[in-house]
Amino acid sequence: MSKKVRRLFEGFQPTHYQISLDPNRDTMVLSGTVTVRGKKVGRPSQRFTFHQHGLQITSATIVKHDKKSGQEDIAIARINHQNTLDEVRLHTDTLLYPGEYTVTMEFNGAITRNMEGVYPCFFEHDGKQKQLMATQFESHHAREAFPCIDEPEAKATFDLILTSPIGETAIANTPIREQNEVDGKLVTNFETTPVMSTYLLAFVYGELGYKEAVTKHGVTIRTYATLDNVEFTAFALENAVKSLDFFTDYFGIPYPLAKCDLIALPDFASGAMENWGCITFREHGLFLDPANSSLPTKQYIVSVVAHELAHQWFGNLVTMRWWNDLWLNESFATWMSYLASNELYPEWDVWTQFVVDEQHMAFKADALENTHPIQSVINHPDEIRTIFDAISYEKGGSVLQMLVNYIGHEAFQKGLQKYLKQHLYKNTVADDLWNALEEASSKPVSSFMQSWVATAGFPIVQASIQEHDVQLTQKQFLVNPLEETDPERLWQIPLNDGDAAHDIFDTHELTLSVKHPEIYRLNLERSAFYRVVYNQEHVTRLAKLVEADKLSPLDRLGLLSDAFEGAKAGYSATSDALLLLESYKAESNSFVWDVMAGNLGAIRATMNDEDLREAMKPYAQKLVAAQLERLGWDSKESDTHFDKLLRPLIISIAAVSDQQNIVDEALRRFNAMTKPEDIDPDLRGIVYTTAARLGDEKTFEKLLQMHNESSSSEERVTLAAALTGFKQPELIERALSLIATDIVRLQDVMYWVAYSFSNRFARQATWEWLKENWEWFKKNLGADLAFYRMPIYAARNFSDDAFLEDYKQFFESVMSPALERSVRQGIETIQWQSEWRKRDLEAIKAYFAQ
Repeated sequence: MSKKVRRLFEGFQPTHYQISLDPNRDTMVLSGTVTVRGKKVGRPSQRFTFHQHGLQITSATIVKHDKKSGQEDIAIARINHQNTLDEVRLHTDTLLYPGEYTVTMEFNGAITRNMEGVYPCFFEHDGKQKQLMATQFESHHAREAFPCIDEPEAKATFDLILTSPIGETAIANTPIREQNEVDGKLVTNFETTPVMSTYLLAFVYGELGYKEAVTKHGVTIRTYATLDNVEFTAFALENAVKSLDFFTDYFGIPYPLAKCDLIALPDFASGAMENWGCITFREHGLFLDPANSSLPTKQYIVSVVAHELAHQWFGNLVTMRWWNDLWLNESFATWMSYLASNELYPEWDVWTQFVVDEQHMAFKADALENTHPIQSVINHPDEIRTIFDAISYEKGGSVLQMLVNYIGHEAFQKGLQKYLKQHLYKNTVADDLWNALEEASSKPVSSFMQSWVATAGFPIVQASIQEHDVQLTQKQFLVNPLEETDPERLWQIPLNDGDAAHDIFDTHELTLSVKHPEIYRLNLERSAFYRVVYNQEHVTRLAKLVEADKLSPLDRLGLLSDAFEGAKAGYSATSDALLLLESYKAESNSFVWDVMAGNLGAIRATMNDEDLREAMKPYAQKLVAAQLERLGWDSKESDTHFDKLLRPLIISIAAVSDQQNIVDEALRRFNAMTKPEDIDPDLRGIVYTTAARLGDEKTFEKLLQMHNESSSSEERVTLAAALTGFKQPELIERALSLIATDIVRLQDVMYWVAYSFSNRFARQATWEWLKENWEWFKKNLGADLAFYRMPIYAARNFSDDAFLEDYKQFFESVMSPALERSVRQGIETIQWQSEWRKRDLEAIKAYFAQ
């Protein structure tokens, strides 16, 4: 990985910035002045060093403040740009001793489209092309906007003066102090921010409208959007008010700003960013359009709004000291978003959804040898991109869920409040949190969490139940049989088997005696982060409980998920997992169906055998028959929330299985539609992709026209899945040729490539496209998270050894430290999928041929 960088905070510790910025979108040039006051520490030297990237520092002065005499010594600095290190060094002729200094720099730089630093967002209004200017400074892109000490520990206050066009809205972290027109431009002076890290500074300007509400604690919340879309932010605003009030009460600490703005950006690389008081979102995360938004989008808005508002305390108010503790920010925001969602919408059963959406995603990532610990070593900020992943978010959230179950929610809340109050406006490490939770719970939190946070991977417990005796063994779960587990690894595993006498399993083997072996299960309600594989005789007993509807949805989906994942890794046969699946023929829970559908899809994709695909179709049609008859195509007044979630999944399985009446109805609806609103948003994806899978050039043209005419971020992504879903080589090539054009927004490129890879007819062509266009990809998205995930997007769609050599050869030729882990994960993914296919393909074919 990258060489360890020097921490500039160890030489200069800022306390206050005054920043004047003029980001001119006409010239695409950023110019400005920054005055930073702070303390020089360490040895005397003849220079100050600040971060900068892509900036030209044109002048610099250094003022030394002598508190005793009140005198000030002024020096004009010589400027030395160290661009390969992201630094500018200011040299003086005299020694600079430790003490208080003020440094002023004038600078300029180019504004680029890469959705980092300061960048433009493009949209259309009244038939005219328009632009917003926006920022994205996490993780280390503030240095692209102004020279600074761009490290989380370098907290300071900020005064921002922003120059923008007259007549446009200007927004930043804090309320406006004053505005004036100067030389035909609008100059906005914002109030001083709280003490915070550079990555949280933000501003946006452009033609924007807003909706406004006030929380019960008196905080003004606004949701901003381009003028045509303001109305679609009403639902997000409602939930922002409720979430901010909930977190204020839960943490016992008032939100520290007078206002909180949520801004929808037409171009945004991630989902959202928690800038203090100036939270930015991809439009998909703030817009609920009743005519065009699906139910999952409604849930996503609630979740992402809550996630970013949780950050206002956990991450903004109290911040990790360095990026190795990123999970302190993201894991907690992930978990807290579910806590708030459950408070706002208890009927959604979000903790069951948590297991499907968060825990299972974390399991998949952490089942690789080339994973990383939750608490990772980060030597260089460039590496931070590699850990904005399912480990820092989903695994971290899942481990916290396990910790809450271990110490109890009351102690957990009490410990969090103590932690936040002790470290207001400061930086922390993990031990600070563990100490607070230990004091609140009187449990050994630090030692319990060590094996889960400080080391990579998770355990599988192999359980053999014979009469009243239970034999348990634990070892690391690795999905790739070509990798060897460490025989010495141990976790402190909460058994959670319903017996209070059975607590933590922290040895290699354990023997238990149980009263009711016929119903014995580990990890009840999926409350801990491990998988279980039972002996086949016991699986047969548990299958009967499933058939008799004697297990909860969480226990049903957990049993099935563990069986299939164990089979993929070779702990058991896939045919045994399929036998267990037969017990689920009466299943009606949408979350359990997610697991059922996901594993059938994994078999279909990884086995990559056309005869098997055909053999699976009648099986799948039979599996969905009861739910298909119950739910039908159209919503009913009697529908529950979960019926609405399940209907599109059931219809999708039937359509992919070529059930004729379902295919015919999908094509009828597609052919009859004149605009997207003619089809239920929850069913659009099925209708579009079915039409594409069976369609021709005329179908492609209709889909492309709808894509190009749509202003909805959600709709464009749905259409991207269809446009990349054709089987004809010429249409596959045409879809790929659109990716590097203005037709596809940069923020959507990852969807087009990932969807195209998942099309078995297009995967090889997509691979060739990726290789040929790598430099374009790197130039336009080289700092984006999606760029570093591309090796994984490609790998997960191949399960043959022949492809592996081509994969290795290409990525060796373009390797960088930030790509390294993703490439290794990609290699391992191809390997385990190939091994699963070689091991079980014939047995699976025999099962479905029966």
